[in-house]
Amino acid sequence: MKNVSLKFALIATLALTVASAQTAPTPAGDRLGGGFNGPQGVLVGPDGVYVIDSGVGGDATINVRSPEGTVGPAKFGESARVVRVAPDGTQTVIATLPSLLGGMEAVGGARLAWLGNTLYATSGDWSEANEGSRPAKMSAVVRLEGGSATEVANTWDLEATRNPDGYEKYSHPYAMAAGPDGKLWVADAGANNLLRVDPASGVVELVAVMPAQPSAQANPGRGGKSESDAVPTGLAFGDDGSAYVALLPGSFMPEAAKVYRVSGAGEVSEYAGGLSTVTDLRRGPDGNLYATQLGQFGEQGPVPGSGSVVRVVPGGKPEVVISGLTLPSSLDFNADGDVYVVTGALGAPGSGELMVFKGVAAKK
Repeated sequence: MKNVSLKFALIATLALTVASAQTAPTPAGDRLGGGFNGPQGVLVGPDGVYVIDSGVGGDATINVRSPEGTVGPAKFGESARVVRVAPDGTQTVIATLPSLLGGMEAVGGARLAWLGNTLYATSGDWSEANEGSRPAKMSAVVRLEGGSATEVANTWDLEATRNPDGYEKYSHPYAMAAGPDGKLWVADAGANNLLRVDPASGVVELVAVMPAQPSAQANPGRGGKSESDAVPTGLAFGDDGSAYVALLPGSFMPEAAKVYRVSGAGEVSEYAGGLSTVTDLRRGPDGNLYATQLGQFGEQGPVPGSGSVVRVVPGGKPEVVISGLTLPSSLDFNADGDVYVVTGALGAPGSGELMVFKGVAAKK
């Protein structure tokens, strides 16, 4: 499954129905903006809220491997966007990134993170099955400043040369957060690992390989074992400096998603379970971890309004704090505990939205 991007793999599992966690009242939410093309990340900034999306490909062509295993053309161009949404709703595109569109899927911008006063993004994916060399800013971490994006590191080189999990060589840098060591930490959803990136030098270090997850079916991509890829999609830090990593995971089975704690030394331990199709993980100002759950899937496709935001409970079931969302992919908080959520992760171009829900994680 490692050759399938996060988005397409979700679309391909429409027959699975995701079990919901505990129900809770839904806070009233406000729509702040729309028109995003498969939004994947949201980040609160000092001058607004930033959204990063997947884009819609471009005019160039790159031959890539399809989910069916064949190699064919995909549209490539800089149509993924990083957009600043001002408090009055005004949208400003601050940078564009590469977008690769093959069939129904587009892979482009993924997540955003501040390191000091500098904004960074994870961008694109790459596989050993693709033809040609990795294009610039694909499977990469980029710095955003002055209206442009500059590659500062790529995660593909480590995957191509070391392949830490031992399976297909595929890198999709996804979740990202500033670590207590002054580096950028990246959860690679394609390579199934946690990385530490020094944007000053471009050095990428392996912190930990995230564990494979149980699966009811044999997985030919993992040597026929009854296990699925971890697919880490969320990353946050605790007061003790430990990283908390959320797994989708690759089986997409109900309540199969988990959160793991990773120490600074790379020791991995399970922290919480019972979640479903987790797409992001953030720590609120109240000290709790919160996650977005993409939603339920039926035979006709994604069930509208079945996505949610949950509070992660170590050793217990997650608590739903927002329900009724359509395909949420990411969340972030301001200091007051208001949560910003982007929805429409798998929708038609232009259908992505930014919403805010007041006081969800306010300090008591």
